[in-house]
Amino acid sequence: MNIDFFALFLIGFFGGFSHCIGMCGGFVATYTFKIAENDPAPDNSYFKKLVPHLLYNSGRLVTYTILGELFGFIGGTLGLIFAIQDFQGGLQLLAGIFMVLMGLDIAGLIPNLEPDAFPGVNIFKRTVNALFNKVNRKNIFVLGMVLGLIPCGLVYAVGAKAAATQSIAGGFLTMLIFGLGTFPAMFFTGFIVNLLSVKVRGRLYRIAAILVILMGILTILRGIDALGWIKIYWLSSF
Repeated sequence: MNIDFFALFLIGFFGGFSHCIGMCGGFVATYTFKIAENDPAPDNSYFKKLVPHLLYNSGRLVTYTILGELFGFIGGTLGLIFAIQDFQGGLQLLAGIFMVLMGLDIAGLIPNLEPDAFPGVNIFKRTVNALFNKVNRKNIFVLGMVLGLIPCGLVYAVGAKAAATQSIAGGFLTMLIFGLGTFPAMFFTGFIVNLLSVKVRGRLYRIAAILVILMGILTILRGIDALGWIKIYWLSSF
């Protein structure tokens, strides 16, 4: 599992400095300006400026871990219903295939798998707009939690991995480590977003996509091994 956790952190790290900045950087800039407008800091200290970013990203991290627990619970529950050995292998196989597909999608190598509209998207947008209009230092944490639900290829891929753990704790750790990987980029995005060119962000995003694909392949091999189709002895090293 150690190699999995390391890979998850790297996926979050490289994805954070590429995809997350591009997708959520506008949100960060918007809430920063809105907070200054709605809830001016009593002083102009550096620490006061960082607190909203810390709270926002903490809220986002909480949402990721809750999703991880949910995915892990669903995977574990289904594992109790079906034959454990076969289901575990089958779930890992499906999760791995999904991760590879999402990695290819993230890299732009196959048609976009994410539809432009999801059920409930309009309700989600109205909720976000309402929070943005009233955002301040007291509710920025809630905004982070809500925006943690934004449809995202990286979250989908890691969520599949969380389900494959078949446990609440495993799902929690999977999404926690991924979320911590995204933390540096999103925490400091207001300071670095202008320092990274679109070209550099594109390269980092491709690295994240490659890591997702590699983790997906490893998960597929674990599924094949668990199903007994092929015995892969070296997997125990990972």
